[in-house]
Amino acid sequence: MLLVALVALAGAGGGTLIALAAVSCLALAAVAALRRNATVAVVSAVMGASALIAALGLSLGDRARAAGDRGYPFPAVVGLSLAQARALFDRHGPVHYVIKRVPYGAQGTVLRATGYSSDGTFAAGSTITLVVGTRKARPPQP
Repeated sequence: MLLVALVALAGAGGGTLIALAAVSCLALAAVAALRRNATVAVVSAVMGASALIAALGLSLGDRARAAGDRGYPFPAVVGLSLAQARALFDRHGPVHYVIKRVPYGAQGTVLRATGYSSDGTFAAGSTITLVVGTRKARPPQP
């Protein structure tokens, strides 16, 4: 285990660490079988399970990264007019809009926008919800 930690501190990649943990697991399993030592067998099993969990984590991370590559950064549209906000989204392909008009906020101004992924991106075909104000501006009081 110390070897795995030292290799990790040296900056080795995840695949290298998983392979090293798997080899260590097999070596410990052999020692446990030869010596009939339950403690070493448990350590071997834990190390093998850790290597498997790490491999699954790397696999899921690769999938998440690949899925995020197709998105575009979600634009900052709060405070813009509805037309300006739609133009920013439409640059990257058609999206579906849900427009919620509320009785507060400046008329035609985007007050809130949702519909982005957990990584802060959106893709063509996404559903974008825009909350838009409807209150007319008051004339200045003398």
